[in-house]
Amino acid sequence: MKLQDKLINETILVPMKATSKGCANQELLTHLQTMKILSTTVKLFANIKEQEDVFTSSAGRGIAYPHSTSIEVDKLTCVLGISQKGIDYNSPDCQDCHLILLTLSPVGDPTEHRKFIARFRSMVQNSAIRSSLSESGSSGEIINIISQWEEDNEKKEELL
Repeated sequence: MKLQDKLINETILVPMKATSKGCANQELLTHLQTMKILSTTVKLFANIKEQEDVFTSSAGRGIAYPHSTSIEVDKLTCVLGISQKGIDYNSPDCQDCHLILLTLSPVGDPTEHRKFIARFRSMVQNSAIRSSLSESGSSGEIINIISQWEEDNEKKEELL
């Protein structure tokens, strides 16, 4: 699975307006609702909030991965939000999050998001890419960064 399969112009929200974790999660869910992917966000928001109350979705380095399952999706659905100011997600390294990747999985297949997040994490391990994504002003810029990384990554894999 490629990142470009799920992260397209429509599923990238830049810049985010939210200034808090709850507002950021709601903004991303509402974005999916405006795309007609979701009919409502109330239960998903409550589920994500409940998970956040137990374990932070922040992985450190300015990135958060809120997620849930949903009966409204039949395949992994992702939305990437970029917050230039940063949002407090109770990160273990105390850094505000600038990249928020929200994933929704079908109820029958709640594990596909792990593969997607693992691939996203391998991309953002590179601090230059992480900074470029955080500072991007448009979804087009982000698509270009992701495309270039995937192209470079495929070349590396071919050499192995």
